Amino acid sequence: MNKQQMLKGIQDGEERLLFAKVLDQVTFALKRYEIQFSDFMDEAKCARFMERLKHAVDVDILAFGGVEDAERMKLGLAPRETLISEEQFPISALQIAPKSKKFGQTDLSHRDYLGSILGLGIERGKIGDILVSEDGAVCFVDEEMASYIQANLDKVSRTVVTVKMVDKARVLAPKRTEIRRVTVASMRLDAILGEALHLSRGKAQTLISGEKVNVNWSIVANSSYILKTGDMVSARGFGRFRVGEIGGKTRKERIGLELEVYI
Repeated sequence: MNKQQMLKGIQDGEERLLFAKVLDQVTFALKRYEIQFSDFMDEAKCARFMERLKHAVDVDILAFGGVEDAERMKLGLAPRETLISEEQFPISALQIAPKSKKFGQTDLSHRDYLGSILGLGIERGKIGDILVSEDGAVCFVDEEMASYIQANLDKVSRTVVTVKMVDKARVLAPKRTEIRRVTVASMRLDAILGEALHLSRGKAQTLISGEKVNVNWSIVANSSYILKTGDMVSARGFGRFRVGEIGGKTRKERIGLELEVYI
């Protein structure tokens, strides 16, 4: 494996460094004949790294983030003929909840939870998805960091919290989806994004130009990008959906469309 050749074309310095570490782990997996795991990374990086690796190295690759449809995942790198499963990933789930609802904030956000955890001196790559609900949040973290976070995280923003380890296999049911049938003027990204997530056309365009929208785990900054059946679209902080069956046109020349929206 030619490491420099594999890194060729990656312009972003942070991404290049992360992929270099993944390549080192590939080397370790082959030399030691044991499974190696990367840090957490977003879906787009996972997809790009897996594409670069699948034809170039003699390892099996699996991506997993601790829960179905995770947005941040680890890569598991296993020598050929070595079985690798989701259960082997070194990921722990922590349930973080206000100690007293009476005196706690009720509007804690993803940013509040993430900021407080990173404030403990933990690197971003050790933190996976943070699933926020009315009762608190479930955070998926690197197994090695779980006990440290549990022992040291006592506040999120100004709210006193409790932290306990939970079984990630039972933390929550798979994310639910609902099927919506809509009509759109065109298959442009901005038109469908606005319709799926109940955003104005202007707001959808702002998110897209601000590089906060992914299509199939890659950033798309062009509002006129044409979507097709099967495309997975996510807007940071607003939700995600999959493009379903495309129907015929109405009498007003609008396109009938089925969307699978995550709720």
